[in-house]
Amino acid sequence: MIGLYGGSFDPVHIGHLRIAEDIREYFGFEKIIFIPAYHSPLKPESRAPAEDRINMLRLSIKYNRYFYIDDIEIKRKGKSYTIDTIKTYRERGVFPFFIVGTDAFLTLDKWKNPEELVKITSFIVLGRGKDRLEDIKLFLKNKFPQLKLVQSNNLTEKSGYVYFFDQRRIDISSTEIRNRIKNNRSIKYLVLPEVEDYIFNKKLYRG
Repeated sequence: MIGLYGGSFDPVHIGHLRIAEDIREYFGFEKIIFIPAYHSPLKPESRAPAEDRINMLRLSIKYNRYFYIDDIEIKRKGKSYTIDTIKTYRERGVFPFFIVGTDAFLTLDKWKNPEELVKITSFIVLGRGKDRLEDIKLFLKNKFPQLKLVQSNNLTEKSGYVYFFDQRRIDISSTEIRNRIKNNRSIKYLVLPEVEDYIFNKKLYRG
């Protein structure tokens, strides 16, 4: 089984990596595939170019044999829609579980073709910030009552499930990192040393 971890990764930080490793271990995934978006439709445009974001991901995952990158959305360009990516994997005969934070999942009704999307995948939803399990339950009740909420690591390769993962929360965000760089503050221990060096050598996020 594989998990697709979508996001801007602008930049990728240790929170992304540690949570991905937790998920891989807890659910027994054979692979976690990071899917950097070219442009997330519900977010401002990425601050770092796609090439740099991919390079930082490569530096971050190179020592983990379970982590991979798929630049499918970068190559597609334009706005990155999850349903297009999931459809591509399903056409390859792969059932992917889509990994997403609660903050993004609670906007699922605003995604492209959400009613179709929930019929072809299941979600691993990560506890983020102050979002609680009750928030997920209420959202599903009001927007997607057909989805089944699960709190276990017993995955089934069927669509329509939401697996809530809340075993670890790491209060780090890419926005915080970009703001710290802009204000000449340290980002040490928020990203891997290789990524820190890359950011400063390329002069990213300065403006």
